[in-house]
Amino acid sequence: MAMLLSRHAIRTRLSRPVTYLLSNQATRTFASDVKDFSIPKTRNIGIIAHIDAGKTTTTERMLYYAGVTKRIGDIDDGDTVMDYLKAERERGITINSAAITFGWKGNRINLIDTPGHVDFTMEVERAVRVLDGAVTILDGVAGVEAQTETVWRQSERYGIPRIAFVNKLDRTGAAYGRTIQEIWKKLRARPLALQIPLMDSTEGKGIIGVADLVTMEMIQWDHMDGSTMQRTALDDAKHGELYQEAIRGRMALVESLAELDDGIVEVFFEEADGDHMRVSADALKESLRRVTLDNKAVPVLCGSAFKNLGVQPVLDAVIDYLPSPAERPAALATIDGTKHALIPLEENGKLCALAFKVTHDSRAGPLVYVKVYSGKINKRMTLYNTTVDCKERVNKLLQMYAREAEDIPFITAGNIGVIVGLKNTRTGDTLVQSNDTSSIKSNLQLGNIDIPSPAFFAAIEPASVSEEKAVDEALKNLTREDPSLKVWTDEDSGQTLISGMGELHLEIVKDRLINDFKCKAEVGKMRISYRETCQSEAAVSASYDREVMGKRSKAKCQVEILPVDEDYQDDGSSIVDSGNYLQMDLGEVDESKEQQHQKSSASLSSDSPQLSREEVRRAIQTGLLSGLARGAILGFPLTKLKVKVHNLETFGQDTSVGSISACVANGVQEAIKQAGPCLLEPMMEVHTEVNESDIGSVVSDLSGTRRGHVIGLESSTTDGPNSGYQQDVEVYPPKDSLLANSEVGEYKTKQVVKAHVPLSSMLGYSNGLRSLTGGSGSFSMRVIGYGQMSKDRERGVVEEMRGY
Repeated sequence: MAMLLSRHAIRTRLSRPVTYLLSNQATRTFASDVKDFSIPKTRNIGIIAHIDAGKTTTTERMLYYAGVTKRIGDIDDGDTVMDYLKAERERGITINSAAITFGWKGNRINLIDTPGHVDFTMEVERAVRVLDGAVTILDGVAGVEAQTETVWRQSERYGIPRIAFVNKLDRTGAAYGRTIQEIWKKLRARPLALQIPLMDSTEGKGIIGVADLVTMEMIQWDHMDGSTMQRTALDDAKHGELYQEAIRGRMALVESLAELDDGIVEVFFEEADGDHMRVSADALKESLRRVTLDNKAVPVLCGSAFKNLGVQPVLDAVIDYLPSPAERPAALATIDGTKHALIPLEENGKLCALAFKVTHDSRAGPLVYVKVYSGKINKRMTLYNTTVDCKERVNKLLQMYAREAEDIPFITAGNIGVIVGLKNTRTGDTLVQSNDTSSIKSNLQLGNIDIPSPAFFAAIEPASVSEEKAVDEALKNLTREDPSLKVWTDEDSGQTLISGMGELHLEIVKDRLINDFKCKAEVGKMRISYRETCQSEAAVSASYDREVMGKRSKAKCQVEILPVDEDYQDDGSSIVDSGNYLQMDLGEVDESKEQQHQKSSASLSSDSPQLSREEVRRAIQTGLLSGLARGAILGFPLTKLKVKVHNLETFGQDTSVGSISACVANGVQEAIKQAGPCLLEPMMEVHTEVNESDIGSVVSDLSGTRRGHVIGLESSTTDGPNSGYQQDVEVYPPKDSLLANSEVGEYKTKQVVKAHVPLSSMLGYSNGLRSLTGGSGSFSMRVIGYGQMSKDRERGVVEEMRGY
């Protein structure tokens, strides 16, 4: 049976097309009428993968075949829809996760294309927070790479069902079977091959079609743009060994599903009479959907997006196997900061939405991306932000098409959209309706988005005094867009400093300041963001006595400070902040004779202010945080300290909240100077995966040249976080290369060297590892804390930073 799907036929399935005029005077057809798509026909999906696996290339084909674009965007030409920033097009990488909505076979797909570079992990984190499903793109040549494992674990934390697409099978060295083995061995996920590739070695063509194991059909595409897809039934006489391999693959698929799903077992015996080939395609699809939604297995498809092969079946798989918003667990929220509550998906329920991303548009201002978990957001609605406790007014609602946008009347439950007009909302904030008093009083908040700590920083200087305001405004917009970017001012030098996740991250910030925000500024050399701590204990008595605007301001207290390590166990009486343990012993606040006299005289006055115990507590906490924000050596924040404030002495009307905070901050600063301050440097947990023959040279490099501490060595197939992983389970890997002449490329178990290494020693490690392992090694790393550096190293850092 042959079925032809032209672009025109696909486009006609979109509901009520609207012509939207773009800046380049081209026209585009959009599926804009949100009410035509019910929740069961909605898919919120993301494209996740390692850098250069083909995420954006695949997405561009999806948009073309869905009728959203009239030509296929190319990364090399710099004309892709999803990578629209100038920095993205110049570098050929995704930096900003872009959202787009399109229709496919009567369904609505809200798609987010995420970055693959480790410096932009924050973009992936906030995207997967709101996704219902994901498509993981794998490079058929490189297999499962380091950042693939990172984004896979990110999606795993949220329990997101996934399908996999093995891309780039047109390239020399591509190995579909080996990649499937790596999904099982490295990602600890049960791969179910739904297709096997038909390869052609002549003139290096690679993949020329796929065999569908579910329908037992051969799928081939035209050689122009891949928009015409032809299906023919697999036949022994016509397809020879491919047919035999397809039978083997289908039997393996049915057997694997039988291990995971009872429903297919009943079909196998009652309807198919124990014949693997008689199990219907519909029954297989239903079973595949069940095991995918339960995260028991991952359907795997294959192709080459660059050659326009295999993309339409991926879109079909998104509809067939990934969940609608209604099939996902109810969102978890907190009430009063401690209790938990579930937010069921209800179109007519109370409004509850999460702001997961903020971008800045030069004309429209801040654009806040939201996922609506319950209820509906209408135009001109007044919202309440329970995270920052303020009202917000909705000016306009948009449906995004990457850079372009279209006005919509509302955003319904289960959908993703953009709000224009919110002034104070940030990433991770919860929005409810302004008249929902119960949610506001109970401080209802959806789970926040984890924001990683930045590890690098650089100074930024406006080119002139007249540019200061523009630079400050641009940095304000950038930090609102990207929560992993921090901005602060060095008190000694007065310089503005920006900190980010890595070299590329700060380089992109610099480019955007100059190109997007048109600021004239210089960005200094990138440096590592250190921390400070103390080596010994100290106790000081602090006092604050000043006259401010004719009014006396006084307070006294005692501050104790002592260092703690990672193994320190607090008794629960401390406030934990940035690795510090803060204690306040208010007891009976001491009253000086002067205060007692003021009290007696104040009894005749009705306007004598008296601080409440809660105000005093907050003032002390503010003073502690202020004092710990700046160290005595280079002004970096302090960590790994226990600080206690006690014996607070007040002076009636002369004691204010500000005087208490200032007194405590001064006491903390004085105690730090007396407690042997020292520098700490960021420590990374590094996992380096290498062949057994390269272990010696890699360990020697990590422990010697890079000043690291090797803590273990294990096989790359050791059981990981997925408790469902069983090493002895056989998975079906199709034959690689030319089907007639090749067996599966054996997955060679590698060794993983685990080490703790200073971040400063890891700069340029990718090039060093490549030379040590002949290009076969890979690594991943994450910040795990801060470690003390040697005195020689500390002197070198101080001299470098101060310049003397």
